[in-house]
Amino acid sequence: MSNRPDIRLIRALVQSSFPDLAHAKIRSARTHGTDNYIYRIDNDLALRIARSDESAPALICREQVALKELNDLSLQTPKFLARGLLPKPDNRPWVICTWLEGKSAELAAYKATEADAKRLALFLLDLQGCRKEPASEPAPDNHWRGVGLAKRDTPTRKAIVTLSDEFDAAKLRRLWHASVNAASCPRRDYTWIHGDPHTGNLVFSEGALTGVIDWGLSAIGDPACDLMAGYTVFEGAARDAFANAMKASEADWLRGRGWALSTSVIALAHYRGGDTPIVARSRAILQNLLAETA
Repeated sequence: MSNRPDIRLIRALVQSSFPDLAHAKIRSARTHGTDNYIYRIDNDLALRIARSDESAPALICREQVALKELNDLSLQTPKFLARGLLPKPDNRPWVICTWLEGKSAELAAYKATEADAKRLALFLLDLQGCRKEPASEPAPDNHWRGVGLAKRDTPTRKAIVTLSDEFDAAKLRRLWHASVNAASCPRRDYTWIHGDPHTGNLVFSEGALTGVIDWGLSAIGDPACDLMAGYTVFEGAARDAFANAMKASEADWLRGRGWALSTSVIALAHYRGGDTPIVARSRAILQNLLAETA
């Protein structure tokens, strides 16, 4: 993984695209994604730089396309403004977009409500209705978000074994088995998906859900993938409100639960021992999933 770019380089990139921002305040964002470094430009812009060659396609072919295409949904999304490449030898891509006002639910330690659940459901249903042509198919660069769960069977089961010192592996396997064997989604019913709806990617302002960020895992895929929000974002009555608003079938919901389980066990098995937010988030999701499916 490449080193974090120097702030002087970031300032030069901003000035080359927006000379009027020559004196803008530029600082590293409080948190970064696993695939991108993020910088604040004053209070209303953000610059995202791929952290490695492996994460570059998601920024170029997924994040950028989504920011350009998804401009009229029921919640805010960042707007694309500029793009480019770092100087040699890195040549990694960067994108400048708008910064959404507010805080992520994760940073604000905000517990999403039933009203938030309905807002997110409306947003996802809007998203599913967007034209499919610009979006990319699931692939390694988006960690296969949106594929049939059977494709994730081997890495998910390996991760469950890795975490067996901390979680009830037998129960996780039973939950996973139910999801993998649920009726699948026909390819003709694939839609736009965000691919990573969790508390770190939902923006809240003045006590309500207002925006959705981080589109690097978006794709055309099984819409049940985004139903993982039922376990990555909501609990109790809010989860029920989300399920009802999404009008999810039992099979859809099982696949969505499977996505929550799969992404969490794989992430925790990989990052456990580190101090990135994904560790605590994944652990909490698995704990809640096991507790609420007893």
